Amino acid sequence: MVTTQGIPLSRYRASKQMKALNLVSCQSSKHRYRKVNQEHITIPNHLDRQFAVTAPESSFGW
Repeated sequence: MVTTQGIPLSRYRASKQMKALNLVSCQSSKHRYRKVNQEHITIPNHLDRQFAVTAPESSFGW
């Protein structure tokens, strides 16, 4: 590209040139995940990770 032809080019210089020519990069931005400070406590854990039930539909409380 440009640097192989001996022209020094940094990302800042490229950014200035792109702004001067009204060019926009088509590279999509990275998805940033939101960090959670605490776990969600709105749904209670009724089964307590004991998934082996003795009868069908006995863990629903009907």
